[in-house]
Amino acid sequence: MLGLDAVSLSTGFMKESKKLLKVRLWFYAFSYIHLVTVATTLLTIDFGAYDDPDIQMYQKIRFKLITAWFNLFTLIYFPICFYCDWRELRGQHGRSHVKLLNHVRYLCFTSILLPTTAFGDILFWRVWNTHQELIAPPSIHKVVPFWSQHCMHTVSLVIVLLDLVIVRRERPKNNWLNVGILTTFLVAYSIVCIQSFLQGEVIYPGLKLFTGFKFPVLITYVFVENFFYYTSQWLVVDMVWGQGNLKKIL
Repeated sequence: MLGLDAVSLSTGFMKESKKLLKVRLWFYAFSYIHLVTVATTLLTIDFGAYDDPDIQMYQKIRFKLITAWFNLFTLIYFPICFYCDWRELRGQHGRSHVKLLNHVRYLCFTSILLPTTAFGDILFWRVWNTHQELIAPPSIHKVVPFWSQHCMHTVSLVIVLLDLVIVRRERPKNNWLNVGILTTFLVAYSIVCIQSFLQGEVIYPGLKLFTGFKFPVLITYVFVENFFYYTSQWLVVDMVWGQGNLKKIL
């Protein structure tokens, strides 16, 4: 009797695991469709066709926006996640290339997508609700529809938070690789911002306020907040997967 109960329990857990995989497949599919739709809408805007120089500038700098970096990054991330979960659903998660892709997937999410998306989206709405002119010139809002702001800065945050809780993760034994990847990403973006500023292309109007010794303070703030979100994700992982029901199911 005990043996039968054990088999039934194991079978029930297996079904739950497959259900979760199927949920994730639908989640990544819809997330990818949403992202492609928004990207297609925004990338087809011809900013150069407008007479306003503030609007024309976005024809050059739109790919330098931090929002563009992490949203376009997910164009690669979502298909990898979908493929890995599809393989796992078919019982093929042990293949070497699937293991490698899963490793890349987890590194990309924990080291880049989660902290930078949380940083970019939360900071965006904090500034938007107080000083919109620090994010973009007022004239740009005539070209970029307001609903797209929620697609880029609200939906994206909801997606990464859902991804955080529906995918099993564990604290890394050593954070050096993750920290190194995040640091490299932030340094690369900082260099892009500095080069653009020196060339007279101000990515965000608010950057004009951080001249002289204020700029290193801003850079420090960006790094500290990103690492705050990076560290905070492990608290969620521990809460959801440490001793929770989801870990028992899987």
